[in-house]
Amino acid sequence: MDHDEARELATAEFISRMGAGKPRGGFRIDDWQISEPYEDEVWGRNGGQRYLVVDFVPQGEAEARGHFTLSMAVHPDTGAVDMLR
Repeated sequence: MDHDEARELATAEFISRMGAGKPRGGFRIDDWQISEPYEDEVWGRNGGQRYLVVDFVPQGEAEARGHFTLSMAVHPDTGAVDMLR
């Protein structure tokens, strides 16, 4: 998987999660700066694995509402995406 695919998958999942339950138009991706994917080790119940991580940094309205940087991890082989906590 290349970095463009990882960024698209992470962005789609981020929009889905952040927009869930909000009135139409209540979430704007334009309020977030999206980083280039970078490889990092993510630790979970099954130990550490290498993932492509994409950071979403608030700006504008999102920053004013007190949001903080959120990250999505994309498994480079399967394309599975999850939000890091």
